[in-house]
Amino acid sequence: MAKNANTSAGWDEEYRAGRWAFLRDLPESGRYGIIGMWLALNDAMDSVLDIGCGEGLLYERLQPMGIKHYVGVDLAPAALNIAEVDPQIASLRAGDMHTFAPAEGETFSAIVFNEVLHFAEDPAAVVARFVPFLAPGGVIAISMYSPKRLESGANRLIARLWEATDGDDWQVLDDYRLTSDKKNVTWRLRLLKPAA
Repeated sequence: MAKNANTSAGWDEEYRAGRWAFLRDLPESGRYGIIGMWLALNDAMDSVLDIGCGEGLLYERLQPMGIKHYVGVDLAPAALNIAEVDPQIASLRAGDMHTFAPAEGETFSAIVFNEVLHFAEDPAAVVARFVPFLAPGGVIAISMYSPKRLESGANRLIARLWEATDGDDWQVLDDYRLTSDKKNVTWRLRLLKPAA
C-alpha cells in the first residue's frame, strides 16, 4: 500500500494505479453473492448505503437484482470516478466512515461494510454509529478478509467485532466463513440487525 493509503490522496493514487482492480476477479464474487442474497431475502433492497464502495462493485451486483436506491460512500474520489452507476437510482459521495452522515432524514434498509472495517481502529464503534441511519427493520452486512495467521491484527479486529455484535444490542441473522480455494483466501461475513 502507498505510504499515505489512509488518506484520500493515498487511496486515489492506489485506484489510479489499478491496485484494487483484482476486486473484479471471479474469486471475489462469492462474498458479493452472499451479501446480495442476504439483502434480497430480508427485503432490504429499497435503499442501500455502501460504506467503502470503491468503484461501485456492489452496486453492479445489486442493480440486476432490483435495487431501488443506492448510496455509495468512499474516501477516494478516483474510485468514485471509475464507478458507473445509474444516477436515477444511485448517488456516490466522497466521505470517511468515521465522519460521514447521510442527508437529514435519509435512512437505509441496509448498510453494507464490505472490506472496509479493517481500516477502523474500533470497527464495532463504526458499525454502531451507523445504526441511527437504518430504517425500521433494516440490516447491516459485514464482510472482512480473514488472513490465515489466526493471531494477525486483522483477525483480532474481526474477533473484537464479532464479540461486540454477539451482545444483547444485536441480533445475528447469519454468520459465514467463506473460503475461495482458487484464490486461497477466507472472508468472515455477518448479517446483523439491532436488537428490538
